[in-house]
Amino acid sequence: MGLRYDWTLEEVMEIYDRPLLALVEEARAVHRRYHGLDEMQQCSLLSIKTGGCPEDCAYCPQSAHYETDVEAAGLMDVAEVEAAAQRAREAGAARFCMGAAWRQVHDGHDFDQVLEMVRRVARLGMEVCCTLGMLSQEQAFRLAQAGLTAYNHNLDTSPEFYPNIITTRTYQDRLQTLERVRRAGITVCCGGIIGMGETKRDRAGLLQQLAALDPHPESVPINVLVRVAGTPLSGQQAPPAFELVRAVATARILMPRSKVRLSAGRRSLSAEAQALCFLAGANSIFIGEKLLTTPNPEIEEDQQLLSQLGLKPEALPKPPAPALPVEARLAAELDHLRRKNLHRTLRSPRGYDLSSNDYLGLSQHPGVRSALRRALDDGIPLGSTGSRLLRGDHEQVQALEERLARFKGSESALVFNSGYDANTGILSTLVCGDAVVFSDRLNHASIVDGIRASGAEKVLFPHLDLDYLKAQLERRARWKGEKFIVVESVYSMDGDLAPLRELASLCQQFGAHLIVDEAHATGIFGPRGAGLLEEWALTAFPLVTVHTSGKALGSFGAFASCSRIVRDYLVNRCRSFIFTTALPPLVAVQTAAALRVIETEPWRRQRVLDLAARLRTRLREACISTGRSQSQIIPVILGSAEKAVAVAESLQRAGFDVRAIRPPTVPEGTARLRVTVNAGLEDSVLDDFGDLLVETVRRLAPEACSSSP
Repeated sequence: MGLRYDWTLEEVMEIYDRPLLALVEEARAVHRRYHGLDEMQQCSLLSIKTGGCPEDCAYCPQSAHYETDVEAAGLMDVAEVEAAAQRAREAGAARFCMGAAWRQVHDGHDFDQVLEMVRRVARLGMEVCCTLGMLSQEQAFRLAQAGLTAYNHNLDTSPEFYPNIITTRTYQDRLQTLERVRRAGITVCCGGIIGMGETKRDRAGLLQQLAALDPHPESVPINVLVRVAGTPLSGQQAPPAFELVRAVATARILMPRSKVRLSAGRRSLSAEAQALCFLAGANSIFIGEKLLTTPNPEIEEDQQLLSQLGLKPEALPKPPAPALPVEARLAAELDHLRRKNLHRTLRSPRGYDLSSNDYLGLSQHPGVRSALRRALDDGIPLGSTGSRLLRGDHEQVQALEERLARFKGSESALVFNSGYDANTGILSTLVCGDAVVFSDRLNHASIVDGIRASGAEKVLFPHLDLDYLKAQLERRARWKGEKFIVVESVYSMDGDLAPLRELASLCQQFGAHLIVDEAHATGIFGPRGAGLLEEWALTAFPLVTVHTSGKALGSFGAFASCSRIVRDYLVNRCRSFIFTTALPPLVAVQTAAALRVIETEPWRRQRVLDLAARLRTRLREACISTGRSQSQIIPVILGSAEKAVAVAESLQRAGFDVRAIRPPTVPEGTARLRVTVNAGLEDSVLDDFGDLLVETVRRLAPEACSSSP
């Protein structure tokens, strides 16, 4: 039977409850298929920073919430850690694990020291594991680059019992860290603890959660609670040893390839109980007299036990193979993308435009062209020749910013070189490290990168799920730092609209600041085309709104509308504004001319919305999913990347320029065509396209037509 990730709780309970000897026998058979029967991985675990942890894990003597005998100590010296790793290697340890009593990793001197520890231990030829608390994605990448083999981050218990043990970190927080670790290419070490007062169903629930991780954890530590005076669980009754055997055997059956590590609490087990766990599939232990701060058997005692059982230490890992030339690595990754239909190539525009963001057709507008010709005849500079703070602040740009502020009804505006520069710069500048940012899961990559660069805590909420967002805001109602909610008003891949009134209400209720990216709403929505905030009479509410000039305005660059204070702060602190050559003043002339067209030809935005509604109706009548689109962006959701590419290529051959959108731009299983309409499309062309699209989808991706309209 192949590996499974979809075990139900009832299935896990049935395995866990089997007669013990039959359960052990089955686990032993699974173990035999995937592992050597006579090998035992030996690992060493060192506390590199002890005590003072802000978490309230009820089992942990290192928590600052409890009075225990553990004495807090700062981060160890790198050379001292390297020496300890060398001693562990000489004692037979194949993996060296380092633990720091942190809630989450903070960039700076201490993390840099940990990275150096990882590098030095890796040079000893050992596997390297760390457990440091929660990680950002960037920190996970840095650990991977330093040579980290595995990252330990336990789920501890079932989701249902978890709140009885920990309140300072959610189950989802833990799963998110595991996801970041995997994304960085580091293997996952993840397990739990028995004996904390949980039920048998909770133990099965923990194992179900672990077995649902795809891929399964590379190693699964099974711990028995070590009862420490001063912690809330110090009076818990120890579970029967057979319960530990059941947990080990069930883990082995559910996760055949994983190392199952008999971890904390071995000091309380008899040699016979440990032997039965080894028989049931445990093939990894920690050696050394201490695990972080709790006792563990002496090395000599373990060596004697393994010898009596005929088990030998697993060999040290082989030295890594010489690195491939960079080009070879890149070529292999490109081949992988091609096999998954995720490889991208550049393609010049051809055929009818049904994919660009030139919604109003202003990139071709004769009035805009005339404005540019006049500016060239008047001798306008072709380049800005410097950053805005040097010699790049031309009068045309200043005049444009004044015009943009009037257009948006704000105190001021600031021009950026691109929407990406605007979002990354504004968020990383205005959001402080002690803030918390609530970000829609489908926000643009520039928003994601800006939040990451800010160093603030990020809370992702499911797309436009205001109930979830409100619950997360309530959880952080006493947050001492600032709170920000960041959304797009029109989502670029789904074409749906953010409920801005409700979001504004939540901001008022919880004291949060709202930042809105209006990239795909600017020029389309609102009485004057100023965006969805104008449409709903909320222009004065957000702290900042971001708009791009390269979409409906048909130009290039972006701008932020904000207060004078915010603008002045950005001019002084925003790196993506300060350290870049300014846009050519000719671009400012083009954008100003486009604004004039938007003001004098409002029929363009109405036509775009009418055409989009017409095409959506045609597709929905054919039972083709267009998601929750309410704008000029219409997703035609086809599921697989292969289907999306096939349909797009067929339509391109017929003269319609549509493009396939695939992961990671959109979530797995939602590959699509991103169809956009523009004011210049003729009704007959749009009707022909709609008919051909329906026919092509029915022919090449018939399963996409099965849903109700």
